[in-house]
Amino acid sequence: MYAYKKRPERVASPLVARKSMTPVVAPTAQYDPASLLAWSAKQQEPQKGGTADTTAVDRELLRRYRDETQSPESRSLLDELLPYLDQVSFERDAAGDSGGCTRKAGEEGYSVSYARPAIMSPADQIAVLVHELTHVAVDRAYSSEMLNFPTPALSDTERGAVLSATPGREEDVQNARLGKVDRRQRDRFIDYVVANVGTLLASLSDSGFSAERQKAIRDKLSFHTGQRPFHEYDAVLSHLLIWCDKDGVSRSSDFYRTLTPLIEQAQRWRASGAITLPETATPAGTESSGGRNRGSGLVRRLRRIFRRR
Repeated sequence: MYAYKKRPERVASPLVARKSMTPVVAPTAQYDPASLLAWSAKQQEPQKGGTADTTAVDRELLRRYRDETQSPESRSLLDELLPYLDQVSFERDAAGDSGGCTRKAGEEGYSVSYARPAIMSPADQIAVLVHELTHVAVDRAYSSEMLNFPTPALSDTERGAVLSATPGREEDVQNARLGKVDRRQRDRFIDYVVANVGTLLASLSDSGFSAERQKAIRDKLSFHTGQRPFHEYDAVLSHLLIWCDKDGVSRSSDFYRTLTPLIEQAQRWRASGAITLPETATPAGTESSGGRNRGSGLVRRLRRIFRRR
């Protein structure tokens, strides 16, 4: 089942496609960060079929990033995620333009495939890998079909009925599980996530990110997180943290100071296997300087979208 899908044109199972790939083996010598990233980019040139098994390289890249980052929040996140690495295989597809896909592979394993065009920066590559690995951590924390929200399990009869009605649409299983959660609980979580999206967007213009990166962040927050809070909230937060670190965003910026407590909160939720929202209805950082949330228009629009569902 997939937690994040950006390339709908890809239909072949990664488990089948991987049989024809030549694994890439990471070097045993010590490399500085720039050399490792340059070596990684060269070694991950896809075969003629457009895909390459990059498991060894990607695992090494993430481990090196954890050792070399100066961001304590990034190190903490990687300390949570890296223990899952040995359960995850990676493949790269040069045909796509962006995004990734995480699927279960057997009882304990996971398969991550992601698009890595030739112009992809190291910051984007690491962010995508951390994003997808966060989906794995979410699945291990909640056992909830990769939803970043705990849901009651389906009986064998219920699951069979869903899969029979719409074969191949694993997302319908997720929706069926969400349907077993009290509507008020779902709405409260949606309100919390959407309000945090608005707060992050309100502080984006003064964050220090380039205009191009700000556009990418708006897409991540508005479309991925804002419209799919049960699927993408945790993973997008992780994605943004890596961009902050790799792009050199100041840790004293409002954006960074809003983002990092949310990431730490999501980590605590995953560690406990339960989501405990603050007692107050106002999410973290809802009020911007000046007493008005500049993202409130988006918040209202996204809430209306969910209320119609």
